[in-house]
Amino acid sequence: PVYGEGLAGMLLRRRHELALTSKQASASMDINWWTYMTWERDGREPAAHFYPAIISFLGYEPWPEPISLPHQLRAERLRRGLSIKAAAKALSVDGGTFGRWESGTWKPQTRSFPVINLFLARSPLTEFYLPE
Repeated sequence: PVYGEGLAGMLLRRRHELALTSKQASASMDINWWTYMTWERDGREPAAHFYPAIISFLGYEPWPEPISLPHQLRAERLRRGLSIKAAAKALSVDGGTFGRWESGTWKPQTRSFPVINLFLARSPLTEFYLPE
């Protein structure tokens, strides 16, 4: 079969590899069948709290290796199934601040690096962000 691009194609491909019906696939992720089918038909982006189950079902993360800080923040947030608001709370920053870091609109100040390193599970000595 021909599989589409993006998450929809990944879900369909994995479901076929496991020889599951869509109802079985949705049950294995403990989600509503209609919700699953919406994703498989590329109808809607899943909410953040669904990503841990999606990653578990696929056996990998459905995005390229995150290189930039904004992509690293988004990837870690989705791995944990956190909304922007919840991720911001975990870092003790404002939701708008975290959202701007994740979108790349704002670059964090040096004083924010320790908390970002903790969120990204990095050593304090890891150089994760090089200003342009």
